[in-house]
Amino acid sequence: MEIWTAFKYSCLLPGKRAAFRLNRLPMDKAVLYMVLLVLAVSCLHIPALLTSGSVSGLNAIQFVFYFLFAYVLIVLCGVLAGISLLACAGYGLRKLWKRKLAYQHLWKMSCFAMTVPFILHTIIHEWVTKNGFVSAVLLIGYPLICLAAMILHYPETKSRHVSSKEGEEHG
Repeated sequence: MEIWTAFKYSCLLPGKRAAFRLNRLPMDKAVLYMVLLVLAVSCLHIPALLTSGSVSGLNAIQFVFYFLFAYVLIVLCGVLAGISLLACAGYGLRKLWKRKLAYQHLWKMSCFAMTVPFILHTIIHEWVTKNGFVSAVLLIGYPLICLAAMILHYPETKSRHVSSKEGEEHG
């Protein structure tokens, strides 16, 4: 599945078909997708960085290195940590609802669930408002609700209760 197809299905989450399709992707494609998404969203912040004056003393090559290694890398580390925390919350929901899901699937679902919030956050933060509450709802609330809805698509685990008669016969 190409990156563009992954983007399309990510925008269709928490749909059942989209969740199942995205969970078939290998982990390296999910990480690559997130790196490209963070890079694309970060590129929209370049005009704000240039007009802020903090990088006015840098030439073009220095600015590219600053942008890639200081800005994008720090944002990417924060995003990956946030995705891992979201997947941990999903693991708790999975245990609570007794669903058949491994942590790697929850991590991938969390990764792809961040697509819409990143895009909306960039639009709202840059052009509408810089309200922290709106950002928190977009970047925490929406992915958590989306992840919870996707977890509910998966079947429950079968209980392994052994009746007392079976246990006595085999034991």
